[in-house]
Formats: sequence, C-alpha cells, structure tokens
Amino acid sequence: MNIRIPEGKSRLMVVEGKEDQEFFIQLAKHMNVLEGWPLQIVQLEGKGIGGKGKGKFHDFLRSLTKHPRFGRLTDIGIVRDADFETNAFQSVQDTIRSANNKNPRQLPVPQQVMEFAFGTPNTGVLILPSSEREGMLEDLILDVLADDPVHLCVDTFFKCLQERDLPISQERLPKARLRTYITGKNIGFLDEEDRGSDSDRQYLSDVFCMSWWQPEFWNHHTFNAPKAFLTQLLAD
Repeated sequence: MNIRIPEGKSRLMVVEGKEDQEFFIQLAKHMNVLEGWPLQIVQLEGKGIGGKGKGKFHDFLRSLTKHPRFGRLTDIGIVRDADFETNAFQSVQDTIRSANNKNPRQLPVPQQVMEFAFGTPNTGVLILPSSEREGMLEDLILDVLADDPVHLCVDTFFKCLQERDLPISQERLPKARLRTYITGKNIGFLDEEDRGSDSDRQYLSDVFCMSWWQPEFWNHHTFNAPKAFLTQLLAD
C-alpha cells in the first residue's frame, strides 16, 4: 500500500474520504493553523475505516509502521464516522490491536475518544458526529444549517417518501438529506450570473465553497469536538 508522508510532516490524520479531508482543511483555515502545517491527511477511499473497510484499515496500519518515515511521526489522528448499529470506537481499537499483533512496531491503543494514547507516535481517535450518536460527518453540517427554512422542505420530501412506503437506506440518508438541501439552496438563482457555479456542486466537499456558506458557521458549537481534536493533533 502506497502511503505518502512528505518531508517535514510529523503528524498524520487518517480519514475516510475526500469530504473529510476537505472539511479539516477548511476548519484549519478558519482556526488559522494552516501556516507551517505539519499535518498530512491520508484518505482511505472506497470502504473507509469502519465496517467492510476494516480489512483495508488493518492493512494500512501495518504498511504505515513499515514506512521509512514512520519514526518521524509524533502523532496520528484517526477519524471515522459513527455509522449505524455499530460501536465505531471499539472497532478502531480492535483494528489497531489486530495490526499490532506480531508487529515489532506498535501503535498505542487509545482508551477514550479524543484522548491520545502516549507512544511513538501518540494515537487518538475522533468519531463523527460523536461516539454517543449514530451518523456521519454530513450530520454535523446539517446541524449547522438546521435553522434554514430550506430544511422544512427537505423534511417534507423525505416524509413523503416514508408515507408512500418507499425504501430509505438509513446509511445513505444523511448524504441524501444534505444533497437535497444543497439543491434547494441553489435552485432559486434567477440567472447564470446570479447562480455562479453553485448549481454544479452537490457534495459535502463543495459546501464550503458555496456562496451561501458563511464564515460564522464555523463558530457553531457542533464543530467544538473536531476543533479540539485538531488542536491536540497539532500541539507541540
């Protein structure tokens, strides 16, 4: 497995995809911590970290400990979605232990979410939206936008599907709700000049570039945990 740790990067964040990577980059911009950024964000595309992706995550950790620059890492942060009907944090713990099995280069196993286990390197885990709540990163974004009137229309749409006994996948619902919200926000522009490029964007990683995304949204309390985790990961 090809893992890229550029020269000068002493911290590593492992995330499940492009959306998570873009979220933390934009959050770092808001927190003014991008200058001298010592962090490399690695995406585990495809099956991600949890569920069916545990095997890939296990292989990633084994490969990471064999990387020639592994010894230069001081901290590793692992970020995954809580998902549904699963203990996400325990799953990460189990995978770290499995990767450590008969491996001379061990990763410390965190005992609490957002508490880094000390070792070489230190290791911490963040679960989104939280370890006490099912869901995913999209749920945090929807929390921030919850007071927008467009949400009433989104609720009506999905209620209509339920009332007609149309199947709705719980695992796909947060992403579907966010895309529906984005469509509702972008459909009201009168012409191409007003609309700009918003209408061409429909994914979470696009949200932060939307004309209606406001800088003050980053001050919402729902982002407190990701901010605290990023602060710990970057601490000297």
